Amino acid sequence: MWKATTRIWSVALCAAAALSVMTLAASAETTLEKIKRTGVMTSANTFSYPPFGFIENGEKVGFDVDIANEIARRMGVKLVYEQIDFRGIIAALTSKRVDLLITGMVYTPDRAKQIAYSEPYFNGGVAAAYKDKPLKQPDDLVGRTVGVELGSAGDKFVRENYANRVQIKTYDTVFLALKDLENGRTDAFVGSVAPMRYIMRNTPSLKSTSTWDNRIQAANTRLDDQDLLAEINKHLVAMKKDGTYDKLVVKWFGLSTDN
Repeated sequence: MWKATTRIWSVALCAAAALSVMTLAASAETTLEKIKRTGVMTSANTFSYPPFGFIENGEKVGFDVDIANEIARRMGVKLVYEQIDFRGIIAALTSKRVDLLITGMVYTPDRAKQIAYSEPYFNGGVAAAYKDKPLKQPDDLVGRTVGVELGSAGDKFVRENYANRVQIKTYDTVFLALKDLENGRTDAFVGSVAPMRYIMRNTPSLKSTSTWDNRIQAANTRLDDQDLLAEINKHLVAMKKDGTYDKLVVKWFGLSTDN
């Protein structure tokens, strides 16, 4: 009886030890290893920020969505999205609810303390649109009538730097401001580059300057997921080299950008 009990206990101990080893191995698995093992990668997006991510005809679309899908395709995995409000999107990553973020996240030093940033894939700062009077640098605005969206980053940029040297005309929307520019009622429009270029896709008479201040947007991983970050960077660099990235820029913005 004693020997039988000892054998049973020994078997139980061995099983427990094996389970412990398996548990330790699983816990040591990196996010990239898990993605490769399961063939699934999860990402969060608000889907409320065109042209980067939004819902159209019931489908998740946008520049970020195309970037993310292309990265997943090159990794040979399926990409699954969770729609999460922006205020909770960083927590969704750090809590391991999702594997990474490809959601137009602008770099800030505070955010960089919580999450890692990939190679930039968009420069989302302020730029200017023009029609007949070419612009290159901000000082070229001097003496002109400049449209801005009231309360926007472009409004702030013009008022802080050129308030007494340009005639400022304010608008409620970017669309209305660009319409007046197209019709010759202003000489330029200054605003956030992403929505401005998105609207300009269908207005070939308007042109855009390069971005005048840097607000880089990138993909994000957890700080300790350096192997996944390296994988994302590898594919972003390759997409820029082989022309895939430029095609997506033209698709969503209709013209080249200075990324």
